[in-house]
Amino acid sequence: MINVLALSEDGTRLAQIVRLIGECGGCRTTRATGKPSRLSERGDSLDAFEVLIVDAASLNDAELAVVETLHHAHARLTCILVIPDASSQTLIAAMRAGFRDVLSWPIDPRSLGEALRRAQAQCLPGNTHETQILSFMSCKGGAGTSFIASNVAHAMASFAQKRVLLIDLNQQFADAAFLVSDETPPSTLPQICSQIERMDLAFFDASLVHVSDNFHILAGAGDPIKAAEVKEDRLEWILGVAVPRYDFVLFDLGQTINQLSMLALDSSDQIHIVLQASMPHVRAGRRLQEILGSLGYASDQMRLVLNRYTRHAERARAALEQVLGMRAWQVIPEDPVVVSDAMNQGLPISATARHSGVSRSLQTLAENIVNGTSTSGQERARRTSVFSRLLGRQAPPKLEMM
Repeated sequence: MINVLALSEDGTRLAQIVRLIGECGGCRTTRATGKPSRLSERGDSLDAFEVLIVDAASLNDAELAVVETLHHAHARLTCILVIPDASSQTLIAAMRAGFRDVLSWPIDPRSLGEALRRAQAQCLPGNTHETQILSFMSCKGGAGTSFIASNVAHAMASFAQKRVLLIDLNQQFADAAFLVSDETPPSTLPQICSQIERMDLAFFDASLVHVSDNFHILAGAGDPIKAAEVKEDRLEWILGVAVPRYDFVLFDLGQTINQLSMLALDSSDQIHIVLQASMPHVRAGRRLQEILGSLGYASDQMRLVLNRYTRHAERARAALEQVLGMRAWQVIPEDPVVVSDAMNQGLPISATARHSGVSRSLQTLAENIVNGTSTSGQERARRTSVFSRLLGRQAPPKLEMM
């Protein structure tokens, strides 16, 4: 899996380039709008990428001098130019600036695939990193999505010794950081997005809640109005820079389906749907499943997590599994006293009640994620993102709160 940064001033052409990259497989792509000079201020954040694809209308727009500087500053960055004029003179000028390949527009998919394979071959063995991405979401408030996501992330970091990042995209209250830490977040997602031009690795690291050395949280807005100000392209840049640094990235999506949550879902290997064994969750869960299916997310990506389960809920559980056509991947028992105590202290439940049924279930869920067979990077990369499939689409269907 190599990380590709695609840059263009034309949003339509950029979407087509990203779609073609996805069809080649083996790549995780981040989009950026503008000319190469926009990247010169982003410091060492470009170290997260192995390939830079510049789409330009002319050599002037390609800003060859800027690309040459970027190429020297980031030695492992393979640069590819896409340009309508692929004459010999253009080829020579581009190669002198540090471009390894020059592709004419419209792009020939085979030529793009060959260029990306050459770029991948330049990467040293073991120099690329495979990151697993998971989303946790629900269809009703109070299902316990944030509690599960934050505690599973903590278990993966503490027991499995994985580097884990939890990104809070919950549009309502965004309190995941306070469930496992008493530290006030130094920054929030909207605040980082508002300063995206100065974001390098040091800035990003200073903006996170460091629950432990290998478990970090990017706090959410905590305000629905501010959450609505976050733009997809800025979140995509943050993901492009941050994801390669971790073994696992978890999203807490709450119960919202919008452009931001779809960006997270597009990147996800698994989608964990958190429900309770009750008839209202049966109806709402089926609606959520239908919406995810209509957006093109595969059923084999989805995992059913039953929370607050009691022995009296067997009939509702059977109905839920029958309606959704899937068995519960993990069942977490009801224990309001233990859960409330952990939440009130702002500590992971493994620290307050390690031997409780809730804690053991969450640890099992974390172990299953770490040890389970996930979608291969190449297969995931071939899945066309919602943004490419629905280019020019209307707003996504709204998931109604019930």
